[in-house]
Amino acid sequence: MRLGGDAIALEKGAADHEPDPRFASAWTLAPSRRPDRPLLIAVHGSARDHLQTRDAFDNLATRRDIHVLAPLFPSDVTRLGYSDGYKFLREPGVDYAMLLESMVAAFRARFALGSQPAYLFGFSGGAQFALRYALVAAGKLSGAVIAAPGAVTLLDAELPWWPGVAGIEQALGRPVDAQGLKQLPVHLIIGANDSNQGLVARGPDHPDYSPFADVAGADRHQRLAALKESLDKSGLKPGFECLDGVGHELGPLAEAASNAIENWL
Repeated sequence: MRLGGDAIALEKGAADHEPDPRFASAWTLAPSRRPDRPLLIAVHGSARDHLQTRDAFDNLATRRDIHVLAPLFPSDVTRLGYSDGYKFLREPGVDYAMLLESMVAAFRARFALGSQPAYLFGFSGGAQFALRYALVAAGKLSGAVIAAPGAVTLLDAELPWWPGVAGIEQALGRPVDAQGLKQLPVHLIIGANDSNQGLVARGPDHPDYSPFADVAGADRHQRLAALKESLDKSGLKPGFECLDGVGHELGPLAEAASNAIENWL
């Protein structure tokens, strides 16, 4: 569905997540407000710029009449100075996969939406979230775009979690959703000039330290290439884009993601 005519004023909003107000979300409603329109979940990077992440998909929302939901996963939730929990789906007392599903359910209830198809986008730290969520909940998604993650999880059952998926069920309480992954379109995106801005090295005292952290490579380009190879070997055949002249930037990557999602739609 494409909307034509004059420019459309999109209806937007934001609120704390009522079951746990430590978290929040922002949204854009599909111009038609129809309950059966698709939903895009757009996950911010380490800068926690969830409003900008939501707004990066205004053109897609207008062109294709879709809803956009952008969660806010703040830092310092359970310990001062710790900001990585959402990237790995867990920190003490917080299950981020369940939290996202609760946010989606609350959004659908607030606006009387149906169980329409859900697409997932993540940028940088949010791409780590999107990848790992897709691994355990692919059956809940209609497509996933992974844009410039700083670290990746390979579909390697011999490699310990989180660089691989050995022990994932013990770590997250969920196994790899192998059946769902077989049906899930995945698109990988990175800027050709991504110079590893914000790339994190985690030492042995970090909660998410792994001695295998660099097994996929030393930088974002090598790691995303290793992820593509891992997904290819598993039969998933992801799309892959390296954008000329683009660094570690949300805007151009969101635009490329919009095109991928539009093709899926």
